[in-house]
Amino acid sequence: MNEMRVPGQQSVRRAIDVLFCFDAASPSLSAAEVAQRLDMNRTTTWRYLQTLASTGLVRDLGEGRFGLGARTVSLAEAYTRQWGELEAVAGAALVSLRDAVEETAALHLRQGWSRVVVRQVESHHELHRTYRELGQPISLLTGAPSRAILAALPDQERRAFLDAHIEGDQRREIERAVAEAQERGFASTHGSRVPGVSSVAAAIHDPSGQVIAAVNVTGPEDRLPARRIEEVAEHVTAAARWIERQLAGPTRSEP
Repeated sequence: MNEMRVPGQQSVRRAIDVLFCFDAASPSLSAAEVAQRLDMNRTTTWRYLQTLASTGLVRDLGEGRFGLGARTVSLAEAYTRQWGELEAVAGAALVSLRDAVEETAALHLRQGWSRVVVRQVESHHELHRTYRELGQPISLLTGAPSRAILAALPDQERRAFLDAHIEGDQRREIERAVAEAQERGFASTHGSRVPGVSSVAAAIHDPSGQVIAAVNVTGPEDRLPARRIEEVAEHVTAAARWIERQLAGPTRSEP
């Protein structure tokens, strides 16, 4: 089913795309460079940059180049206040999880009907899974972390989401996977988003019981075959529960 469109939605998305062109590897960019990255008209790109500069989110560096503006600091501070404790706690859990399973471990924040990979601890294996889309929304319809989050949601909330976004055979497949995840206490997929890659995930709740994130382990299918899933799931669910305990109380312990 199609998402509801609102006036100006495309322009807002494009402005956000322009903003996210700036990163550690490219702290300053010209309008031409941004236009090339986004496959946009250069004049249109220039207008977006000028609009963002007027808000303080982008800064005009002179000589046709731009960088992030000081106002982004307040966004970073707000993010840290909201999610800093979870990320700090999860960091220790991800290292322990990676070492126990010997595969990449990651933290996925729930944002509406998407999840966002915000932290990962990569496997020591030469061939391993690495998330390239850090900070980018991923639909709750794909992948083990998505299924773990969906399975942990209240039934009415989950049904409303599925009613608005999916139907037919795909709906039945998602519902089957959710029911399985609810019964097992974790979700697992093989080749769901990337061929030949397996993932095992468990949801994380905040102290009020709200589903806020998921933690997972992911790696090549030949190292995470079906016969190993139960063993890996024990480590993943233990990591999720440990994170929840740390968020619930002042006492900190080793994961």
